[in-house]
Amino acid sequence: MTKIMKSIPNILTLLNGFSGCLALISVVEGNAYMTLIWVLVGVFFDSIDGMVARALKVTSEIGKQLDSLCDVISFGVVPGFIMYKYLYECLPYDLVPLSLLGFLVTLAAVYRLGRFNITSSSQLDFEGLPTPAFTLFVVGIPFIPLDLPYLAVFAVVVLFAFLMVSKLMLPSQKFVDGKPTMFAVVFALVATPALLWFRSEALSFVVLAYAFLGAIYMKFNG
Repeated sequence: MTKIMKSIPNILTLLNGFSGCLALISVVEGNAYMTLIWVLVGVFFDSIDGMVARALKVTSEIGKQLDSLCDVISFGVVPGFIMYKYLYECLPYDLVPLSLLGFLVTLAAVYRLGRFNITSSSQLDFEGLPTPAFTLFVVGIPFIPLDLPYLAVFAVVVLFAFLMVSKLMLPSQKFVDGKPTMFAVVFALVATPALLWFRSEALSFVVLAYAFLGAIYMKFNG
């Protein structure tokens, strides 16, 4: 029974990685909605595996390593492949090889996750943009109801990739002593109506708002 209990958080973590694999299949098939759904499923499993491990008192080093490895799939390879495919379809024929630059975001995510593994687990707030938030920004791009220049889109994505590996502190959405932080409450009041009304069309803008408002919040409260 004890072995089963210890395995539950790791199974949840692996389900995050599996969701990332399914998201990749959806990207290949050109199904933006299913890509979004599988990424959201991955975010869900990534959010609860640590909480379950702490609740069952079975946290382990292997769990931490598995978490980052599965995050590489769901929040590193997936957005990188999305950007590769996006550039491949938008670039002029002679510049198609430059679509490989989309995988720069994968490398940024891998670097961030590697740095996360050597960061103190007691740190509440994020150093740099979290990889799940970055991925949600990327998967939300196809739903933006505007005809944006592809170079502008790529420039913003690269900027967000730099934010991932930066030292910029952003507030966590985690609960502290069983209660949400003030930022989490305020941001929820802003983001929830936007997502309920505009749904997937607002996703990238909500992540953008998180980065902008979070940076301001940490500037004055960090």
